[in-house]
Amino acid sequence: MKWGIMVMKSKTSCINLGILRNDFKSFGWIGAAYLLALLLSIPLKILMMHSQAENASMNDLYKYLRIFLFDQSSPLQLMLLILVPVLTGLLLFRYIQTSPATDMAHSLPIKRETLYNTHITAGIISLFVPLIITALVSWAVIAGLGIGTVTGLHILIWLGISLLFNLLFFMTSVVTGMFTGMSAVQGVLSYILLLLPTGLLELLLHNMKMYTHGFAYSYYSHNINLSPLLRLTDISSYALQAAEITAYLLVCIALYLAGRFFYQRRQLEAAGNAITFDLLSPVFKYGVTFCSMLMLGSYFYGTQNESMGWTYIGYFLGSLLAYFLCEILLTKSLHVFNFKILKGYGAYSLIIIMLLAGLHIDFVGYEKRLPALADVESVYMDNSFYSLYEKNRPRAIYPENNDAYFETRPDRPMPVYTEADNLANIYSLHQEIIANKGAEKGSLFSDNRKLQYEKVCLAYNLKNGQRVYREYSITTPMYAKTLKPIYEASEYKALRNDILRIDPAMINMIYINVRDTNKNVKLVTPEHIRQAIEALQKDKLNQTYEEMTNNRPSWADIEIFIGDQHHYASYNLSWNKSFVNFEQWLKKNGLYDQARIIPGEDIAYAIVDKNPANTGKDIAITKVKVMSTLSIIQDLEKKPGILKITDLDQLEICLRNYTSAEQPTYNMFFVLKNGNFLSGGFSDADAPGFVKEHFAGQKAE
Repeated sequence: MKWGIMVMKSKTSCINLGILRNDFKSFGWIGAAYLLALLLSIPLKILMMHSQAENASMNDLYKYLRIFLFDQSSPLQLMLLILVPVLTGLLLFRYIQTSPATDMAHSLPIKRETLYNTHITAGIISLFVPLIITALVSWAVIAGLGIGTVTGLHILIWLGISLLFNLLFFMTSVVTGMFTGMSAVQGVLSYILLLLPTGLLELLLHNMKMYTHGFAYSYYSHNINLSPLLRLTDISSYALQAAEITAYLLVCIALYLAGRFFYQRRQLEAAGNAITFDLLSPVFKYGVTFCSMLMLGSYFYGTQNESMGWTYIGYFLGSLLAYFLCEILLTKSLHVFNFKILKGYGAYSLIIIMLLAGLHIDFVGYEKRLPALADVESVYMDNSFYSLYEKNRPRAIYPENNDAYFETRPDRPMPVYTEADNLANIYSLHQEIIANKGAEKGSLFSDNRKLQYEKVCLAYNLKNGQRVYREYSITTPMYAKTLKPIYEASEYKALRNDILRIDPAMINMIYINVRDTNKNVKLVTPEHIRQAIEALQKDKLNQTYEEMTNNRPSWADIEIFIGDQHHYASYNLSWNKSFVNFEQWLKKNGLYDQARIIPGEDIAYAIVDKNPANTGKDIAITKVKVMSTLSIIQDLEKKPGILKITDLDQLEICLRNYTSAEQPTYNMFFVLKNGNFLSGGFSDADAPGFVKEHFAGQKAE
């Protein structure tokens, strides 16, 4: 009997049933509306899709599963999961944001802790019950329609994740409401708080990238996913892990305890204030000022060709606007331009200036630091860190539309180099990039149209198990001599070219398609496929650095199919003009003329025009116009001094040597007999002798 009395007292002190009933009377419509919206976005959508799926393929049936994986193809569901929990927290604690309502609520003979727990319970019930009902109804619909692509496990996982994120978003809204006395500010700050971990780190990393040469921004930025709001939209691609679930549950408990702590200490007269605790006002003000400064500085840096001058202007404008807007919000007055407030901004500015000055000095030697070559076991080198940070990311429980694609297509190996010569060559490249820091910075945006850029991402795997990451944007021509032995190494080619890893016995067809024509070749016999693959592999292994990096358009596109017409994988590559073995094989088998454009057969004629000096912008505009209409080419033919080519040998020479590079010395246009045309040009080095002679003679005249 005594134990029963103790339990009753415990329940009474924890939750007040009268307040709970009142919450359901006042805000029960939230749960009802949430349930209705969920039923419309999930079970009803399944019924609508099923009514149109009688003749659907298996690929279409996977759409049912996407509904339960928070896929962006269900925007209404995502919007509900993001908006409703925050709105629930805002409405249930709306009374503490207005003086009359908070005075009345706290005049009741009920402890604040009991009020807090009761409203939390009401919110959780209002959110959880609609989700549970929706899961049950969805399971009944799926079972009744006999949809095998969705199982009870999928629905259970959807329910668990939905409950978890609803709880997390709701508790975030509640805690935010303790720090502010305005409902509008509570809603905005709730989403800012949900985005803050990732957003702030992203801003800090981006600004580190601006000041630190070689900082591996793209690697680190892809490895921060601390925002639950962003994580929810990512679950369809990457499954939620046990560690994440545990972390989110712990955060929910921490938010509950923090909300209860601050609710018990919140002053009644704080209702209506932007920030309810005086100690948090400077944190809010300077935090918003700092984030706004970083954001606008990063924006100006990215949109103004990485100009540091514009970056500093962005810092100044972002911090100035945010600082004084926060003052207006906190003081509820426009009279904020006084000496005391200006002095506060001045002190902030001085600290930031000192920090920025420090960033320009590499105190720790980060930019020049390289691991000793003897300590390097292997080096990851690519144009991005994608392969590295995607390797161990867990995939969602998601049956692919084409399972055989992943069964038959071997994964491209990680671009990790282990051979001693390659390690030394990559190390030399890195040393050269560090030495050229000043030259790179000066030329980076001097002429966007002339320079060629390449990203170099490096990850050194050291023998002691550590890793060193660096990332650079380099002007490729400056490093041609150093890149050449790396690109021409057999290890590099094996890692970068799928064709070198294909087993001809697994291929059922090779399709060669000639762009801008109706020409194509299909290779289906095993012997032809084997011989063609061997020729292509030999050509790839023989390619020089210059052949890999030139801008000469390919003869045709090659697609290699593995599997059957229902389940297949495909590889794509180009028939480059340097592939002499493949060219000879096509000629030997009588397929050459059908696999590429032929002068006389496909080309009517070509015209060449020399670019006037220093008119790069006009040339680009003219080129677009020429590509958009054949009439412009016909007008160009009437221009004095134009070279018109009809000789078949000269057309062949032009076809083999023209490039697609910007701002060529000579513009080149091939007019095809089918009405299409090709455009490109020549540099002084690539231009055939007869082209140079023609325009040199003009100049002499």
